[in-house]
Amino acid sequence: MEKQERKQSVSLVGPVILIGLGTIFLLNNLGVLDWSVWEVIFRLWPILLVAAGLEIIIGRRSVWGSLVALVLTLALVGGALWLFESGVVTRQDAATEEIVQALEGATQARVVIAPAVGSLRIEALPESARLVEGEVHLGSGERLRQAFAVEGETATFTLESKGDFVPFAGGWGDGWVWDLGLNSDVPLELDISIGAGQSDVDLTGLTVSDLEVSMGVGQITVVLPDEGRFEVEIDGGIGEIIVVIPEGMAARIRMDTALVHRNLPSGYRQRDDVYTSPGYDSAANRVDLRVSLAMGNVLIRHSGGR
Repeated sequence: MEKQERKQSVSLVGPVILIGLGTIFLLNNLGVLDWSVWEVIFRLWPILLVAAGLEIIIGRRSVWGSLVALVLTLALVGGALWLFESGVVTRQDAATEEIVQALEGATQARVVIAPAVGSLRIEALPESARLVEGEVHLGSGERLRQAFAVEGETATFTLESKGDFVPFAGGWGDGWVWDLGLNSDVPLELDISIGAGQSDVDLTGLTVSDLEVSMGVGQITVVLPDEGRFEVEIDGGIGEIIVVIPEGMAARIRMDTALVHRNLPSGYRQRDDVYTSPGYDSAANRVDLRVSLAMGNVLIRHSGGR
């Protein structure tokens, strides 16, 4: 009787999903699949709820029931992919908002940027007196919250995504884009976070005193400033973190990773999970970098190199 009960409780849906996700991770690390594939997976996450329901209602009755639940789940995935790729399901046209924020006398600033999903691009403004300038393309039902205050000589600017919108309905490759420029003349504390998507943060020409970047799922590329002594903290859930260190910038890197492939430049001295570049202690320009990632790939490289 006990053996028969064990056979009836066999589950196929959960293990197949785990094998599939593991295969995608492997192909990402081998360079066969781009990390942008996780954008598609994120859009299809409601199917996991359907799969769990099918497994509970049908799959737990017998092995054949679990097999039927698996086939139905795979059919749903295939159907959803066809709908997205065929254009039958499309995202509604996004609204575009211009972002213009003056310094208003501040000589330093803290900037918080937090899109929920999409593509984020940040770079230095070319000779502008403004603190932040750019465009944000919003999804249907999405809205922006902006806040600005000056206390003493320090400005604080916050730009974040709000509203009841559906991030998995349609892609964001050509849509949900935050394209922003930052003032290059004042010292900046930056706090950047994105739920899912791709972030390209180019700090070339900026004066950064502190940087925090976080993502849930996707890819982050951070190009560090050419000069200064500063701290950087980058946290990710699933995906790829790329950090470009300018030539002449020394680095001490602390890694806090789980199922992650690490790729660092040669010549770094390693002690446990800390990697230190030659000449770090006496360098005029240096970064103290902490990288945390649960699953995926971490690539640290110098500009002009790999």
